[in-house]
Amino acid sequence: MLDILHIFHSDPTPHRFVDIQDRLQISPNTLSERLRELVKAGLLTRTAYNEIPPRVDYSATQKALALAPVFESLTAWATVNDLRPLPAREPAAPHRRATQL
Repeated sequence: MLDILHIFHSDPTPHRFVDIQDRLQISPNTLSERLRELVKAGLLTRTAYNEIPPRVDYSATQKALALAPVFESLTAWATVNDLRPLPAREPAAPHRRATQL
C-alpha cells in the first residue's frame, strides 16, 4: 500500500483509479482492495461523480499527507544507499488459450 500512498506524496492532487492502475501496473481487483483498505483507514477519500461514464477520484487525507516526513526519510535513505527506483513494468501480455486438438 505504500506504493499507492507514494503516488499521493509525489502528487497530492486527486487521482483516478485507472491512472493509479496504469502507474502501478497491478490488477484491478488488487488495486480495488488496497484502495478500499486505505479509505477505511482514513488515509484516502473516495469521491464518486454522477457522470456517464462514471468517474471516481481518490484524494489523500491530512492523515496521509502527515506521512510526508516518512517518505522524505525513505527517499534520503535510498539516495545515500545508491538505490534507484525500479523501471516501470511493461503491461503483461494477454494470456492465450491453448487450442485443443
